Amino acid sequence: MNKSIDLTQGSTSKILVRLSLPIVFAMLMQTLNLMADLYFVSRLGPDAVTALSISANAFFIIYGLSFVIGTGSMALIAQAVGRKNEEQAGRVFQQSLILSLISGIVICLIGLAIARPYIDFLGGKENAFQWGVEYFQIFSVSFLVLQVLFVISSCYRGTGDTKTPMIIGVQSTALNIVLAPFLIFGWLDLPSLGVRGAAIASLSSQLYGLGIYIYLILVKGSPLRTKGSWRLDIDIIKRILSIGVPSGLSFFFLALNMLITYRVMSVYGTPALASVGIGSRILQALYLPVVAITSAMAAIIGQNYGAGHHGRIRETLRTGWGLASGVMISGSILCWILPTSLIKIFSNDPDVLYYGYLYITIVSLGNVMVGTIMAISAVFQGVGKTYPTLLGAAIDNALFALFVFTLPGYFGWGVEAIWWIKLATALIEMFFDGEWLRQELRRVYSFLQPQSMDSSMRIPVHQR
Repeated sequence: MNKSIDLTQGSTSKILVRLSLPIVFAMLMQTLNLMADLYFVSRLGPDAVTALSISANAFFIIYGLSFVIGTGSMALIAQAVGRKNEEQAGRVFQQSLILSLISGIVICLIGLAIARPYIDFLGGKENAFQWGVEYFQIFSVSFLVLQVLFVISSCYRGTGDTKTPMIIGVQSTALNIVLAPFLIFGWLDLPSLGVRGAAIASLSSQLYGLGIYIYLILVKGSPLRTKGSWRLDIDIIKRILSIGVPSGLSFFFLALNMLITYRVMSVYGTPALASVGIGSRILQALYLPVVAITSAMAAIIGQNYGAGHHGRIRETLRTGWGLASGVMISGSILCWILPTSLIKIFSNDPDVLYYGYLYITIVSLGNVMVGTIMAISAVFQGVGKTYPTLLGAAIDNALFALFVFTLPGYFGWGVEAIWWIKLATALIEMFFDGEWLRQELRRVYSFLQPQSMDSSMRIPVHQR
């Protein structure tokens, strides 16, 4: 592809579906990838599942860092494309690459340094500790590659291109699924590496995907140019971070929420920790199509905001939220009908089944709330004002930590209380975000009149 896609004209529902489908397919392949890793590793027992789950929780931290750069860059690129300023889009892309390389190297070194205390803190014992450290050390090297991959794919989405990231993601996923069992179990006389083999397979597939992007950008040509000096542009970096930091910190809060959860559940033993790992993977699989829908929403809203077509923002929100809610309700029904069957895909341990059943049947009740929060976040990302969702996530986490460390012990509640508390705090976050969005949209429509203002002279509301 050598041109950006104009998202400021035509039916918003059709555009949303067209952009979402490649992302949905890529997310489904990513889900298959996650499930395949978990399936293969689960053949080694609950300790292996616990090792993988604890280590992989750091993915939310890496995803948060990537989101800082990716969200800010995507929003600025989408707005530049909406204004037909492709030169500016290229400059933003170049700066995002520099930021992702610097931050990726730093987080890689930190991950290697904290592997042992991190796994120990989250309750890894004996084999779970040893295997968790082995996985996390290799996973730390992946941090750099994942950072760059996510940022590049986010920038492509800002131009309206969701097909290229899908194709690369599918190829990388297929490679990982093929490699994993050979390295985990030692097929074809290869060394049996166990959990460490899963990490090596993932890293190999990520390097393959990065290689394809490098070829497309430097050799094949892409709508995002990297001409000019590779020096840091402080003005662009400030704009990227002003949008991206609040969004990225929201994912840090998600990681913190999971850290708190693992810490609380560690008192119930390894099967309980394994059940959270399995249950969270299942729910994440259900969330991925909604991630795809809201990613497309952010790109559409960004371009229309840059072009001054503000009436299309509300229409995109309404359509995207409807699609996301439909997906989430379907996922909840699946979890209620087949909870034990879903857990059994990965473990037949009675204790894992018990704790896993409680987790997915209760937590899945909040699927629509999660989808609503994600849709609201997409609007804020598109208009470049992301701190409201950060505040919502902070309130959620503060209340969750306060309640989960006090109420169950004081009242003698069982493990189910942890999940009911999680639902209650998510509900508070949803209403907080929703009310702020309502006020923000009102300000947008009162300050900016698309029929009477030249988009090239328009100043974003959040910068006034």
